[in-house]
Amino acid sequence: MRRFAIAFALVLVPLALASQDSPQTPQIRVATRLVEVGVIVRDKNGPVANLTKDDFTVSDRGKPQKISIFSADAAASAEQPPQQSLPQNTFSDLPQYGATAPRSVTVVLLDNLNTLYGSAPQSRYEKTPYWVEDLALRNAKSHLIEFIKQLQPQDRVAIYGLGHSLHVLCDFTGDRDQLLAILKDYDTRSITNRAVVEPGDTVMDLGGHTHRTLFREGDGFENGASGRLAGGANADRGAQTMAALQAIAAHVANIPGRKNLVWLTADLPFSGATMAHVLSPANIAVYPVDARGLLGQSPTVAAGAYGTADFDDVSGASGKLDNMPAQSSQPIGIATMQKLADETGGQAFVNTNDITDAIRKAVEDSEVTYTLGFYINGDSLDGKLHELKVETKRKSLTIRYPKGYFAFPDTEATKSEDQFRLVAAVQSPVEASSIPLTATVDRVDQPPHSLKVLCTIDAHNLRLVQSGGLRRGSVEVYIVEQDQTGKVVLQSGKTFNLEFPEKQYDALLKSGILFHEFVQPHAGVTTLRVLVEDPSTTELGSVIIPLSQVN
Repeated sequence: MRRFAIAFALVLVPLALASQDSPQTPQIRVATRLVEVGVIVRDKNGPVANLTKDDFTVSDRGKPQKISIFSADAAASAEQPPQQSLPQNTFSDLPQYGATAPRSVTVVLLDNLNTLYGSAPQSRYEKTPYWVEDLALRNAKSHLIEFIKQLQPQDRVAIYGLGHSLHVLCDFTGDRDQLLAILKDYDTRSITNRAVVEPGDTVMDLGGHTHRTLFREGDGFENGASGRLAGGANADRGAQTMAALQAIAAHVANIPGRKNLVWLTADLPFSGATMAHVLSPANIAVYPVDARGLLGQSPTVAAGAYGTADFDDVSGASGKLDNMPAQSSQPIGIATMQKLADETGGQAFVNTNDITDAIRKAVEDSEVTYTLGFYINGDSLDGKLHELKVETKRKSLTIRYPKGYFAFPDTEATKSEDQFRLVAAVQSPVEASSIPLTATVDRVDQPPHSLKVLCTIDAHNLRLVQSGGLRRGSVEVYIVEQDQTGKVVLQSGKTFNLEFPEKQYDALLKSGILFHEFVQPHAGVTTLRVLVEDPSTTELGSVIIPLSQVN
């Protein structure tokens, strides 16, 4: 660990820097015992925009709650005042929208990991799979291109790819030409072999007699071995998928309003509820789109299945199954998609070939959003999942909302949890925005060939406890130097104990908290990463600074 230079100081006075407005509270978050729920309401004609607080009822674990906060937010139009782009050599963990304010903010995730290749039997001993799934992502990509061609100027879309890790193809933009150019060259080949993660029933030829060994009979050695292999492989891709979702959630956490995740995927042998618990706190509504479209059974398969091999709520091919996964009576992953969408207030699009329209509906779903807020007492902060139920008095309406939240008590994170989050933030291809952070970088000669990094921390998202007329808390600041492969060349860190008089705290909410450091990048360093953490909550802000963009 390199020691911070003496010039690295915390400035505790208001500064003449452009400060950003405090982001809105995420859709589902317990903060000062307030729970906020984002609700989408539609009728047969589309979004419903004329409801009032009295039209809704909310219950928490079956108990009616008083709606203390209510708002109805219509999507922004292209006529709204433009937001300012960042000045030269300035970087932020919050997206800058450029010329127009966004009507909707959408992440499109192209999933090479969970779309499979190899629908044909792996060998003459494997029974023919029931479902033909090859080229699913290529099909979805073509539909995505058709949607992007019709993208509205006020929409903001980011395109990410998921292989063994998350890849940022393009962060939020409304530039259709840029998005189309990226999609044109995107490689849609799957990296997951169907025969490994969805093995088929083994048919053995014993002396001219065909013998089918079933996984459930206990004597199917081949089926049991392939099932155990599938379990490990699915656990690995489950971990990789969860890491990608955590990075997306951290990146968009403090973008105001509801965010859409349009996930072009297929085979998801994971728990939809678990994934929802990662995404809902960041106000992300998930719209899984089955890239396989309307699936037909393999033409060589006779009608009727032996049973259902349902991996949707387990980590892999283990446990009691009616038959081997490749002979499932329905495509694997659909139940997970529906659960994930339902839990986050999104919508799943399965068994449809109109993928273009599915993407369009997902992006446009935030045209009208209602926010309902209620307060809970300290006894309810039990660390458990609280089931929510929202209803309207007009029964003809369709409503969607997150189905629950975790009521975490105000306890400090463990050291292992803290370490895990920091490592994940350093490895993530996108910034974390739970603590808004802005960095300005200048090239200086004292010390020679150095960079002066001047950062502003938004104090709104720090836990600064009021005590005796003072506000007290702490922040940990890390400077990380990385080479072009992402390897950490050097890192440094320091903890700052914060203590402000109440009057000074009010000023800092407007100006932010400033610190600076002089950095002499080592040979081979291409990127600086600044991380700020509140150790009492483990909330993070991170800024990625490509040195090639510093003039």
